[in-house]
Amino acid sequence: MRFVLPIAVVVCLAALLVIAPHVEPRRLRAKARRVTEDLRAKHGFREGSKASWSEARATDWPPFHYGKHQRIEGELIGSLHGLPVRVAEYETVSSGWRHHYGVAAVVLPRPVEWMEVRGEKPFSAARVTEHVPDGRIPSLGVPEFDAVWAVYADTPVAVLTIGGAATVEAMLAVPTPLSWRTHNRELLLWKRDGWTSATQLLTSVSIVMNFLGLSSLDGADVNL
Repeated sequence: MRFVLPIAVVVCLAALLVIAPHVEPRRLRAKARRVTEDLRAKHGFREGSKASWSEARATDWPPFHYGKHQRIEGELIGSLHGLPVRVAEYETVSSGWRHHYGVAAVVLPRPVEWMEVRGEKPFSAARVTEHVPDGRIPSLGVPEFDAVWAVYADTPVAVLTIGGAATVEAMLAVPTPLSWRTHNRELLLWKRDGWTSATQLLTSVSIVMNFLGLSSLDGADVNL
């Protein structure tokens, strides 16, 4: 009997090591399915394609810059403020753990300069090397914004497209930490662990579009 308990403990620990990496991804996928169903039922989104994400993934920029067994799931396409919007769930494996992101891309009416704005770390794996772009803009003149967001751009001129202090302050209404980047004619947003609802996702996209001067909405009063 003296060997039974230690063996049972070892078996339980082994089972936890096998099961643990799969529990959280399943929960996040279930949450993502609810968001997808809501986008279809209430916001007019329809089936998209994996091919439409190939260019964004080919950049090897966050969140696509690490891991293996990368995959895109739940691709949808719709529109917001007259512009095409694609949404999907992205997963990658690193250090034996699967990491989940919600991603959304807006097709812009014109090419824009590269700019990246981060409200959270671009990855959830402790062993992944931090991907820090060049061109950190130390301040946009709104302390509350500067405390939350890190802004990167090739030139300060790129940031001038955002308007004024009121528009910068509107970014504080984003309902959840996320990050986003403009490149050529695309605005890409990514959210670690995904969005909790379709409203949260679309509100976030709307506020960033307003920040870039792509909508006339007040970011604090987005009505979706």
